[in-house]
Amino acid sequence: MSSAGALLLTISLTTSVVGSDKLMLPGAVIEAGLAKAGCTIPPAEARIIGTERLSGRLGIVEVICWRAAHNAGSILFAVPEHRPEQAQLLAVESWQDGRIQRSYSVSSPGYDPKTRTLSSSHKARGAGDCGTIQEMKWTGWHFRLLNVWSKDHCDGEPFEWDSRDRWQVFPKQVSPGRGLEAEGSVSGRDGAQSSR
Repeated sequence: MSSAGALLLTISLTTSVVGSDKLMLPGAVIEAGLAKAGCTIPPAEARIIGTERLSGRLGIVEVICWRAAHNAGSILFAVPEHRPEQAQLLAVESWQDGRIQRSYSVSSPGYDPKTRTLSSSHKARGAGDCGTIQEMKWTGWHFRLLNVWSKDHCDGEPFEWDSRDRWQVFPKQVSPGRGLEAEGSVSGRDGAQSSR
């Protein structure tokens, strides 16, 4: 996600601050979130890496959850204004094995406070020529999956925000006269297709 399009689409949580004071979380809240999400970062090494406005009286706080060779993941907390002890770990919908699943960690998140849209990018290898890009929308309770682009073939050609539309796998794309181009199950939603 190194293109100008990505910069315009998302604002990294790591560079934003809610209001004039950076939101803080009690250690017990962070530790409980790390455990619930199955994070691999030890609580002693966990840190807040970004904050942003989620809604009128809620902030969103990003905490590092895991690190791998080419990616890093975070967990997100909704934090009520002036009550950080009541922060809640946020669930996100993600695309896993062709299905919508609920999870807690997000790979390389970016957040646009104007549209309340969360983005995620996950490289399948260091060259960044394959992987998955996802967009999720804040519902007031969790982040609902909107779009998924997945490029499985690592061919040396860039897989970035500007070129992602060729690999959209969710929602299913319909072309006139060609029928469905991408297949995908939404059995994570009780087997019923939901309207988006």
